[in-house]
Amino acid sequence: MIDPALSYPLAEARRHLTRMAGTAGDALDLSAIPAPGALVQFRAPVDTLSQPAPLCFDNRWQPEADPAICSPPLSVGTLNLPIVTRARVVGPGLVVTEDDHVLDKSIGRHAERYGLHVADGQCRFAGALRTLLEEARVQERTVALDGAALFLADPAIHHFGVWMIKCLPRLGVLELLGATELPILVPAEVPDKFLRLLSVLGVGEDRIRFHDPHGITAVDRLILAPKVYTPGSCRYRQPFEIFRAGSALRVTPSRKTRPGLGPARVWLSRRGNARRRLANEKAVEALCRRFGFEVVEPSRLTALETMMTFRDCELVAGALGSGLYNLLLSERTPRALALVPPVLKFDRLPATLVHVCAGMGGGAGFVHGRLVGSAGADEFDYAWEVDLAAVEAALVRVSADR
Repeated sequence: MIDPALSYPLAEARRHLTRMAGTAGDALDLSAIPAPGALVQFRAPVDTLSQPAPLCFDNRWQPEADPAICSPPLSVGTLNLPIVTRARVVGPGLVVTEDDHVLDKSIGRHAERYGLHVADGQCRFAGALRTLLEEARVQERTVALDGAALFLADPAIHHFGVWMIKCLPRLGVLELLGATELPILVPAEVPDKFLRLLSVLGVGEDRIRFHDPHGITAVDRLILAPKVYTPGSCRYRQPFEIFRAGSALRVTPSRKTRPGLGPARVWLSRRGNARRRLANEKAVEALCRRFGFEVVEPSRLTALETMMTFRDCELVAGALGSGLYNLLLSERTPRALALVPPVLKFDRLPATLVHVCAGMGGGAGFVHGRLVGSAGADEFDYAWEVDLAAVEAALVRVSADR
């Protein structure tokens, strides 16, 4: 049991855990992992991964936008995979080792958000986190899991883009471990729709285990999947390859449960979303329909409808955002046309879309828009528009690019 009144030493995985060399695809004997755990290291077979040039890049309304942001190769580094024996997953996802250390890899840069005070190598629980632990101790809210499990967690795990870009690619570590059938431990707050999308990567409901974010989960062997992708780098290999047809993880759901063919071209509608409102979206939709697109509002689809809609999709178009990552569900080689808003929270989002498409064997094109009305908008609350002639030219370009 965790005593919330005590302080716990912070453990650096690279020093506290036994280092082991990993060999991709060779089954690792997880039962032989020494206490308190091991840092299994998979050295990358290459140093960089080249990226395709954008299919198009119309920036006349955002001349400061540089297509070069999409072109630099991804740097590839060693994948350091912590496997912790008799681990305790606490509250929001903190991992406590069996010798009562808080593992640094489970905190990242989110200590303050979690309610953890870290000073002089010591961790103290505070605020809501301390209350949570006190209640868990009194109510004995600890669940025990035998054997090994892969932990997928992120502070923003309820966001679709985070689930698709940060969480699901971590399943690739199971291939490296030669253990593709292990259970997956996820926070209970993950939306049901996201969990059902796991079936595309071969994870059935029988393999899913839940961690109560208000309690403690004890796991015999916890595989703490690290972040395998950032916009400029990745670990071991191109992280989105696991979504491609032919991947050891990727499965094709039964055609009996998903009859017929899905649309080959999908426009992702945001007409029901007031944030970053595309003022002339109705006209853009009409234009896309002329090019054979089916208009879809992804947030209104069930998990099954989502898989059916994007299974056969070869071209996805829409405003730059997480909805475009639905192309990872395609069994084809998809391409994307992103209409880029003039104000973004993260400037490297176009590069991320290039990396996603490259991982699927495809490419991405971009048309940049401009603000409508008064300036001074924040990253979410504004209206914008695109040049219809530029969009039409881009559709001709990306439709012909094979």
